[in-house]
Amino acid sequence: MIEIGRQTDRIVRRLKRRARLAHVRFVREYAAERAEMPLSGMLAVVGITQTVREKGCIGGYLSSSERGERYSVKAEIRVYAPPGENGTGLSELVGCLLEDLETADEEQVITGAAAGSIEFDPDWNAVFRRVQFDMAFCVREED
Repeated sequence: MIEIGRQTDRIVRRLKRRARLAHVRFVREYAAERAEMPLSGMLAVVGITQTVREKGCIGGYLSSSERGERYSVKAEIRVYAPPGENGTGLSELVGCLLEDLETADEEQVITGAAAGSIEFDPDWNAVFRRVQFDMAFCVREED
């Protein structure tokens, strides 16, 4: 399970280095640090929404003498716009995220990505959009 978090963190670190995403604050869902309220800028909350573990790896990732597990992971980035801005720039930012996910995926584990419609979060008093992406990768078991 640690490798799932590491893989997601690698992708997010690469996203954060993109110049056009420099103004976005990325935080982990359920992190120890709290995001400021009310929001003062664009906020991206990253979380894992589903993990499926399967025995063995498909496609020859591992030799017959090695053992491993294949993971299918669904991750989500919820991008929040500050209150009072009515989502200005939200769609453009989500478009950039979708494009930059391809570049940030150096290991080529992302199998698909999509953006949701604009939603309202009453707890944050802010509009947001979801960027969901699927990952599939193998983790070799340690002997």
